Amino acid sequence: MKPTLLIQGNFDQASQLVHQLLVMNLPLDCVVMPNTTDDTPRYQPLVVASALCPRLTVRVGTAADYGRATWLVILDRYAAELPLANRIAELRLLMKHIIENGFNGQLVFSGEQDELLTYFAWKFSGLPASQIWGLGTYPLTRLLTYRLAERLGVGATVIQATVVGTAKSPIAAWSRTYVGPAPLLMYLANADADFDADDLDKMSSWLVREAAEQQDTLRYMAIIRLIQATLSQQPVIAPVTNIHEEDPVFAAASPVLVGAKGIQHLTNLVLSEDEQQAYGAQIAEIREQITAIESQQTEGK
Repeated sequence: MKPTLLIQGNFDQASQLVHQLLVMNLPLDCVVMPNTTDDTPRYQPLVVASALCPRLTVRVGTAADYGRATWLVILDRYAAELPLANRIAELRLLMKHIIENGFNGQLVFSGEQDELLTYFAWKFSGLPASQIWGLGTYPLTRLLTYRLAERLGVGATVIQATVVGTAKSPIAAWSRTYVGPAPLLMYLANADADFDADDLDKMSSWLVREAAEQQDTLRYMAIIRLIQATLSQQPVIAPVTNIHEEDPVFAAASPVLVGAKGIQHLTNLVLSEDEQQAYGAQIAEIREQITAIESQQTEGK
């Protein structure tokens, strides 16, 4: 039996992801969960096109499919102007709905502020932290990897880049970035490398600018890459958004192992002093946002 991938989100975004899956033709049962009943017939052309894919099937799902899901990918489901507190309230209802229908797969967030959605999904659902994660900075890490490869004149496969924090405020962890077996920072001491600290600063600024732009396509490519790796039984170490069960608990992107059983923490994240200071400030801000939302929920009861 093929693994089941459920996709839940706005039609425009869900259909873009399905289009890419059709091209990749992965061995999946791809099930779209329409936001509204009016969207159901709009998926029919994609269902028909999947007949040309020997390994991929596409169909429109029902509530019963939650209990069969290997992955449930949640894309942005809301209008941009909807307040965050309202999104969290709707997330609570969605978590209740999927759990009541037997969901026990991996819950993957691909959209804005996945650090907050990941945390509250974990809190509302009661699922293990290992089964709930978001794409986090992984799409930007892949982008940085290819940019570095181009700049250094090497293949992308020898670059191991690390970007932590959140998708909107990425922190390029140069101290944890490698070119083959050598730390990237060693290149700064190599007079023949034509690469210096100014290049790192420029690349960090470029990455922040890219983070402010629309990331949907990068995210869909990242989802497919991670699913493809899992299907081929080759887990990936990636900086996805994950639950950090510290006190107080928060969610942020850091390198973890992503595979068939969800995410697995490998070791503590060790950064340079400056990187740790920036990362710590970002974690403090995330915790403040969580506290503010939880206070609103308490006041609303």
